[in-house]
Amino acid sequence: MAVSSSPVRPATKDTPRRWDASGFLPFRLEVLTPVFVGSGEDLSPLDYVIRQEGGDDVLHLVDGESWLQASYNDSAVRAALNNGDLLLLRRLMAEQLDAAQYSRARIPVTLPEVARGLRQRIADPESNSKAEIMPFVRNDVTGCAFLPGSSLKGALSTPIIDERDGLLRQKGCPDLRTAYKDTLKQMFGEIREHAMQALKVADITLPPQATRLVAAREASLKADKKGTPKTPCEALTPSAAGGLPLYGSLHLDSRSGQPAVELPDGSLLSRQRLGELCNAFYKRRFLDEWQKFYALPHLAGVRQALQPVRERLERLDPAREWLVRVGRYSHLECVTVSRNAPGHQKGFGKTRTLADGLLPFGWVILHFCSPEDYTAGTQAVDTAIATALQQREAAHAAREAALREALQQQRQRQETAARQREAAEAEQRRKEEEAARREEQMAGLSPQERAIAALDFADADKETALALFRLLDDMDGALQQRAAVALKAFWEKIGEWQVKKISKKQKEKVTRVKAILGE
Repeated sequence: MAVSSSPVRPATKDTPRRWDASGFLPFRLEVLTPVFVGSGEDLSPLDYVIRQEGGDDVLHLVDGESWLQASYNDSAVRAALNNGDLLLLRRLMAEQLDAAQYSRARIPVTLPEVARGLRQRIADPESNSKAEIMPFVRNDVTGCAFLPGSSLKGALSTPIIDERDGLLRQKGCPDLRTAYKDTLKQMFGEIREHAMQALKVADITLPPQATRLVAAREASLKADKKGTPKTPCEALTPSAAGGLPLYGSLHLDSRSGQPAVELPDGSLLSRQRLGELCNAFYKRRFLDEWQKFYALPHLAGVRQALQPVRERLERLDPAREWLVRVGRYSHLECVTVSRNAPGHQKGFGKTRTLADGLLPFGWVILHFCSPEDYTAGTQAVDTAIATALQQREAAHAAREAALREALQQQRQRQETAARQREAAEAEQRRKEEEAARREEQMAGLSPQERAIAALDFADADKETALALFRLLDDMDGALQQRAAVALKAFWEKIGEWQVKKISKKQKEKVTRVKAILGE
């Protein structure tokens, strides 16, 4: 394929860029193999739970903070929080959290062993495994994953850099490795007027459940060499697996008179030329990888799984379709220009990272379509997101209502406890005041008089009465009479005065007191 650009046009760097309908290029994104663009932050089991739904494993990204707030009255949760026991806390969350209420995103897990491994590491109290996953980049407002336009633009830029570098090589110019900044400036101009500003790439919004949690498994050129363990990641599902079609858009600057990327030397990269560069660059690298890795006997399963993709590339329509590799695990060859090969002795990569051990990451086709198809496609995705948000908001409302009820019950319990404390404190103060009054009343009394007075206090009991009764014979007439009156009143109060209802010993006491009273 030729490596020249469109005919040279007069430079128009002093002319404002023009973004008109002629430069708007909508496309349908055909995902050939899983695509992973990470958020840059791994998630722990405090951010997700795994559930069985309809016989399948599903990972839910959850609002753990709200769950902890609602579950604080649980003694085990509260103890784990207070003790900083994160291992116990994540086990409790895995066991107790209601995914229907607290889910922010639902992500199917493709391999049962991935879900099982995460569960085991979380459930094991002796495990120090972080049990982390790598999530797709997500919109903070909707919670939905999206494919950043910046990632696609970076992937589209690499073939351009590769072509420019080849032209500079013909002129004997330094390569990127030896003069990176100067060479890029020669290719694209100063940063204020960088040529790639002529290309805008919009983010591609992904509908709910457009992604899956997959194992990132490393395969080596050597059959007996074990790959480096990698964290499971959330990847965009290939289009062949179903789901809503995905749509995106490019926008080319038209200030030169046609939609194109205008380079410092005045040459123009039109839509057609950009497609030629992408298809040539990435198809060559796909075939190189196919021959270098997937022709090996121990990777025969990968070759078989990848065969439909190979056949699809043979049907690539250069007029309407661009082949691109995007996202993490695209590997060195697809993000490095031809003349800028690594300088170390090992050369290019000796391993491939495969989704679930079967498919390489990152291969997509931009299939350019009509504005009508683009509008209908993006509206369908927007509708799916709106429906999911409504469902999530309903669950959120139910969660908030449950939380309010829990908080109200907590306040009621606190208020009841406060009233009980106040009542207990009041009772204690009453007892202390009564004791003080008793001491004051009894300060100047004889032991016999104190025994009589003791029956008037609220804490008087049978022992108090018995102690007074035993003192009767030692009392003079008037004092004995007072003691008898006090004993009669006490025994009447407790129901031990009527002779027919009391024991023999009590009858004897009552008879003695009656004799003193003349009854």
